[in-house]
Amino acid sequence: MLQTLSIKQFAIIDELEINFSDGLTVMSGETGSGKSIIIDAIGQLIGMRASSDYVRHGEKKSIIEGIFDIDESKDAISILQDLSIDIDEDFLLVKREIFSSGKSICRINNQVVTLQDLRRVMQELLDIHGQHETQSLLKQKYHLQLLDDYTEDQYSSLLQEYQDTFKRYKYKRKELEELESADQALLQRLDLMKFQLEELTEASLREGEVAQLEADIKRIQNSEKLSLALNSAHQVLTDENAIPDRLYELSSYLQSISDIVPNKFEKLKEDVDQFYYVLEDAKHGLYDEMANTEFDEQILNEYESRMNLLNNLKRKYGKDISDLIAYQSKLDNEINKIENYEQSTAQLREEISNLYTEVQNVGKQLSKERRRVARELRDHIISEIQNLQMKDANLEISFKPLEEPNLEGIEFVEFLISPNKGEPLKSLHKIASGGELSRIMLALKSIFVKSRGQTAILFDEVDSGVSGQAAQKMAEKMRDIAKYIQVICISHLPQVASMSDHHLLISKTSYKDRTTTQVKELLNNDRIDEVARMISGASVTDLTRENAKEMIAQNHEN
Repeated sequence: MLQTLSIKQFAIIDELEINFSDGLTVMSGETGSGKSIIIDAIGQLIGMRASSDYVRHGEKKSIIEGIFDIDESKDAISILQDLSIDIDEDFLLVKREIFSSGKSICRINNQVVTLQDLRRVMQELLDIHGQHETQSLLKQKYHLQLLDDYTEDQYSSLLQEYQDTFKRYKYKRKELEELESADQALLQRLDLMKFQLEELTEASLREGEVAQLEADIKRIQNSEKLSLALNSAHQVLTDENAIPDRLYELSSYLQSISDIVPNKFEKLKEDVDQFYYVLEDAKHGLYDEMANTEFDEQILNEYESRMNLLNNLKRKYGKDISDLIAYQSKLDNEINKIENYEQSTAQLREEISNLYTEVQNVGKQLSKERRRVARELRDHIISEIQNLQMKDANLEISFKPLEEPNLEGIEFVEFLISPNKGEPLKSLHKIASGGELSRIMLALKSIFVKSRGQTAILFDEVDSGVSGQAAQKMAEKMRDIAKYIQVICISHLPQVASMSDHHLLISKTSYKDRTTTQVKELLNNDRIDEVARMISGASVTDLTRENAKEMIAQNHEN
């Protein structure tokens, strides 16, 4: 949820800080007071396009900051982790600076991010809905996702099975297309590929061979020095004052001491004996190594020749030996494909045909489940819409076969609505009436509020063009949504204002020939006066105050 909004030098706002709470918050005010400007400022935090027009006249830049509580937003936290943004606390600081040049800088927790990354994060935290804005909920391309979200994983395993099958089908299709696109140039490459394969095969490449050759060459090149060192080491262990002999002698003395003073030097004797046997083993090892150490020019030449061959192959192909081994295998496969073109394509076509059949079969099962859930969702949406005083509204969820299956399924899904009796069903985005559009959008939002994942939603005058009982129902619906997520609403309706948990008044004042916007939280009598103003639309009387007081009390009893 949005906790604090700070705005500096933005449009007609000089400096403003607004504290928000959970539940339903209503912002009201006279036309032109600056409500839309505040919406625009919040829009900058979620990644809307910046403009130099937003910078207050005479200033160099505007600054908008928002503090968001992200404790409940697992999706946002996951994206932040992907972006390597520090999230030590349960809140997020989002900052947008807009310069008079038109450029802007986005920061999350003081780390600069791209506008795209800002949008990725913020779409999980805050959603702005306006009456005349094309809503994502109303766009057909999102309808299938809405249906799948509504199921609460009722057919998630079936959907996963379909998507896995479709991916295999697409992979094989791509493989066939690549094979069929093999033109004369590819066939001409066959000779080159065969030459390369023969060259690499003859080289008998082995993993780790270079390192072993380097060690062997180093050993032979330094055989004289190695032999001298081995002889010297062996002599130390075998001359008349050899260490093992002295250790054996020491062990005998320690045994004599232990016979007289038990346990005194028992540990020392064990260590001496152990070291004696270690040196004896070393003596034999050194002797064996001496026998194997001699300069052999022929073997050295063989090793160096082999190393030159491997280095030449590495330079020629630009690959390490391990990569060359993999490349050799790839060449073998490619040559086999080209030489067995007809056989390969026939086999692929059969695999594709089988996979297509599987896609269709699993897709039909998936569509059957989706249609079952769609009937439940349709009834739910109709119930919500009719509750918002659209008694004659009808809605259908349309399923049409796709010419080609895609990753989502084998059918085209779209929500169709008839707002009034006798009207044909049509796409949601083709609804002309602003009031009808607002109510439908609100109904959809109330249904999908949990599955969509945001922790806050801002309604920008979605109640415009609505009055009477419909306005009351919309207010109740917003209150219902506010039970799950934070709802901020700009409204001209007293029904909505009286229903709110918090009421903020937006106003503008003039000082030294400059106009600025102010925000004040309304409590008690101030709140009653503002609701009364919204009821009357003109002067506030004792009667309108009583009406406002009664409306507030009544809406908070329910």
